[in-house]
Amino acid sequence: MYNLLLIAQWVLCILLILLVLMQNGKGSSAGIFGNSNSDSVFSSPTAATFVTKLTTIIAVLIMVVSISLTVLVSKRGMDSVVDMQVPVATQPANPAK
Repeated sequence: MYNLLLIAQWVLCILLILLVLMQNGKGSSAGIFGNSNSDSVFSSPTAATFVTKLTTIIAVLIMVVSISLTVLVSKRGMDSVVDMQVPVATQPANPAK
């Protein structure tokens, strides 16, 4: 279950990055694919609304998967890397002669 959610998290993050890069900025005339307003799939207002809604849905899914991963890890009893202690050497180094 953990691995499935982790893979879903990666896929959703990549999709979100791609969707954000495909959108036109409010002040710019060209997105990542150039200024090709004619014959573009994303040039109509309906398509822009669809992409915006899809971006919102994927962002919400990322939040839900993140919370699910956090709850799953806390129930598993996994320790944080920060909490792990490195064993300290008990014998001193060779003294200088």
